[in-house]
Amino acid sequence: MKMLMIVFRESIVQHIHALLKEYDVTSFSEIHNVEGQGETGPAVKAFFSPGANCMILAAVPEPAAARLIEGFTRFREEHGLLVHGNTFPLHVFALPCEKVV
Repeated sequence: MKMLMIVFRESIVQHIHALLKEYDVTSFSEIHNVEGQGETGPAVKAFFSPGANCMILAAVPEPAAARLIEGFTRFREEHGLLVHGNTFPLHVFALPCEKVV
């Protein structure tokens, strides 16, 4: 099993939900107003900023994780690597996951 940590600008949350639905991911946790700093620049909810991030955690079987990662990779490539001079604000991390309770 893999835990996918999907970090993205809140402005594209509908696209992320559509991808999760397309790949039959129905169980996940979603955290809004995630602030931070990374290769896509600052992510804070302020007037001068492009907006805060959102984070989704989804525990999925490894074959499903591989398909979903391919889907997110394709989505990112289709929407261009650069937006306003920055890398497209979508990152997916895969962590080993074991359900213990």
